[in-house]
Amino acid sequence: MIAFRNSIILILFLFSSFGTEIVAESGIWREILLENFELSNFDANNLRTKLEKGTKLPEISLSSNFTAPIPGSKQALVLRIPKEANFPFSLYFPKPIEVNAFIKEITIPIYSSRSSGNLTLIIETQDAEVKQLNLTSLNFRGWNTITVSISKNFDQNDRVFLQKSSIRILGFFYLPYENNDPNQEVLIAIDDITAIVRDKYRPLRNKEILLED
Repeated sequence: MIAFRNSIILILFLFSSFGTEIVAESGIWREILLENFELSNFDANNLRTKLEKGTKLPEISLSSNFTAPIPGSKQALVLRIPKEANFPFSLYFPKPIEVNAFIKEITIPIYSSRSSGNLTLIIETQDAEVKQLNLTSLNFRGWNTITVSISKNFDQNDRVFLQKSSIRILGFFYLPYENNDPNQEVLIAIDDITAIVRDKYRPLRNKEILLED
């Protein structure tokens, strides 16, 4: 009887400790809004291509009538790509989105008209290296919420004491597939961009030791 009671107490203690650890860990992270397309202006100047000068570019606009089915969305970025403009291009934000916190993941609602193409996220790392992170194939119709891991792809830790390094989100890159229907018009929309972040840790002289602020 005593042994049984002690076992119950031990189980309750372990369960309580585990629950506390989960709550503490989840309390580190918070969700922040990176871009809602309500305060920024976008036009053809935000589009770039490496093709010859005079290549037709997509039509870019901000729409309050075509938004993702998410709470609070008032405006989305819409790209209409006519068949004669269905070439690779980059879309850059008017001003790069700079994030000083440690990013766990980024979530982006994306609309696709089911085209044979791919969309990537253009990011500048803390080492000023520009990389592309795959977001999604556009082979679907309607809105789809895309979540991409950042913590597993880039080193975000500060390497110098009191130097706050940051990651800059520059924009998107669109790449149509070779077997894309040449007569197809493509429609892409992007809505509120959010991120799950936490405060960065402060490095000590020993790089293997991290101390929370």
